[in-house]
Amino acid sequence: MSSEQKDFLGVMPPARPDMRETGIRAEQNQTPAGETGFINQKQLLARLPISRRTLFNWRTTGKIPCVRLGGRRILFHWPSVEAALLRYQNPPA
Repeated sequence: MSSEQKDFLGVMPPARPDMRETGIRAEQNQTPAGETGFINQKQLLARLPISRRTLFNWRTTGKIPCVRLGGRRILFHWPSVEAALLRYQNPPA
């Protein structure tokens, strides 16, 4: 082995165990669609087909409820958001 290869191998981080061996799910940090609880803006936008600007407008006008934590962090309670959006649903004709 050359000295360059030794240096390269010395800098490499140790190999991570295979996810299947440890039993850890790859989707562990993602919220399933049916799960209730608080979600952040990114997760909410993944569930709703709207833009960030539309979400901002709906949030500031009170169309959907949110919780502000600290100065910048905003969380949404998914069941409350669903209920708020269903209130705007048109009745069947």
